[in-house]
Amino acid sequence: MAEAKRGFLQGILQSIPIVGARKPEEGLPAKGPLPVHAPRTTAYDTRMSWYPHRIKYRGMFDLDKLYKAMALWFKERRFELHERLYKSKPPELEVRWEAERKRTNFARELIFVHMHMWGDYNIEVIVNGKKKKMAKVRMVITINGDIETPYPDIFGEPRWTATNLERRLLKIFQGWVIKREMEGLYWDRLYYEMYDLYGRIKETLQFGAR
Repeated sequence: MAEAKRGFLQGILQSIPIVGARKPEEGLPAKGPLPVHAPRTTAYDTRMSWYPHRIKYRGMFDLDKLYKAMALWFKERRFELHERLYKSKPPELEVRWEAERKRTNFARELIFVHMHMWGDYNIEVIVNGKKKKMAKVRMVITINGDIETPYPDIFGEPRWTATNLERRLLKIFQGWVIKREMEGLYWDRLYYEMYDLYGRIKETLQFGAR
């Protein structure tokens, strides 16, 4: 009798709505752990950019010699060189290089080279009494540079940009602490190095570029 009375009372209490009780939210699972909202910050651009140098060329040149001259230029200046793209669909040839040099633990210098050409790449000519393969093409070479501050760590994770507080501190550091050093030391030096590469390529093309 007591158990029947207790069950009757429990049924009455469960049917009475509780004032201030939260209604079940839509989209939540009936059982199991609830999803946790993890807010993420938007992507933060840590790079700067300049107007690129361009070389337009039409004529005949030694493609292997140009490759070696450019690779040697990056090696002499201690750049780490990566070939990001090599697409050969005759008569089209497209190559993208990316070179990086860690100047400090905060700043990394980048140089991008994009070569896009159309033509014939296996023309036999006689140079100094010897047969040699040359390329007869029309070509555009684009050289661009950038400075990344700060650059990601060895695992590819961004630094100083994970939270809004870190971004504010980074903005203050870039705008007030290191701004003069970046403009007077890093930017100018990389710009003139890019211009030197521009001259090296034109010299290798035997002053036929314009």
